Amino acid sequence: MPTYDFTFVVDADPYADDFEDRFIETGCDDATFVLRRGAAAICFDRTANSYKEAVLSAYRNIKDAGSNILRFEPDFLVSQNEISERAHLSRSAVGLFKKGERREGFPLPVAKISSPRPLWDWVAVSQWLVANGKLDESEYRHALISRTINVDAQIRLVTPDHEFDVEAVLANV
Repeated sequence: MPTYDFTFVVDADPYADDFEDRFIETGCDDATFVLRRGAAAICFDRTANSYKEAVLSAYRNIKDAGSNILRFEPDFLVSQNEISERAHLSRSAVGLFKKGERREGFPLPVAKISSPRPLWDWVAVSQWLVANGKLDESEYRHALISRTINVDAQIRLVTPDHEFDVEAVLANV
């Protein structure tokens, strides 16, 4: 069975005496608990049949511990360097794709478009790379999972009582 690594940033006090214990008790015994840039992060190395199974089981464990999820990583917003790394392509190959010199239709940046380091939507980029034979389709599905978990986190920040059924959304991914 493969092992998958990913991180949840959680709304929990990392200095609380029971911080690690309450997550371990719900099944997060395969995680490392860290403080990153002031945020409590739970970094998993989870063994499961699939990426989706690994992420959803960790998601449930965190919810069972009574914590809210603020963010999930790997993020779905990516730089040109991250595209290169995730797709195992050279930075220059990605540069040619984005200029349309190798293939047409590469997705446009979606954030920081006026900055020298724009960000792309990994869901759109991975879908394009799959369609052009440069990436395995499983990476596109992983991107959809990342986006779904982050949408849930963002919705709950704005409307904490809103019900967003992550598992139902991901049923066909």
